[in-house]
Amino acid sequence: MLFRKKKVYEDIYKWRRHNNGTCFYCYEDKPVAVSLVGDKGICQECLDHFKVGHAGTDRHVIAHLTKEIRSHEEAVEWLKKHGVKLAPTGCNDKVHYYMAINNLGTFNHYHDIIYGTADLNTVSSDTAKKIMDSYNDIEIFNDGSIRIIY
Repeated sequence: MLFRKKKVYEDIYKWRRHNNGTCFYCYEDKPVAVSLVGDKGICQECLDHFKVGHAGTDRHVIAHLTKEIRSHEEAVEWLKKHGVKLAPTGCNDKVHYYMAINNLGTFNHYHDIIYGTADLNTVSSDTAKKIMDSYNDIEIFNDGSIRIIY
């Protein structure tokens, strides 16, 4: 089976507690190329085809694949190349802040709520959850390190 891009948030720790294979992406029992949680992770076939689908879900693989990056610019280019849509939200002298857009349609539809010009309480709790799942805040440091807030 091939790599399946994660389109919604999936808790890797919850997945690990169930017997769903050794690979978080294809759910098969294969040798793990990169351990993400304990003895489970991502197999080589899925790693070879990896594309970011949901930044919060994929944060462990992103951390592994970007550990050699040494600049903010390099990190941004890597994220874009691997499918992340970034919306800048600010910076200070050492950190650049972004929103990683996981679901562009939901993100655009609820733009006013996401950017704080409308109240989140105006939608149902299910819709609020979809809105919150449509993006992740990301911090990219000048040294290239990435912190994904989920």
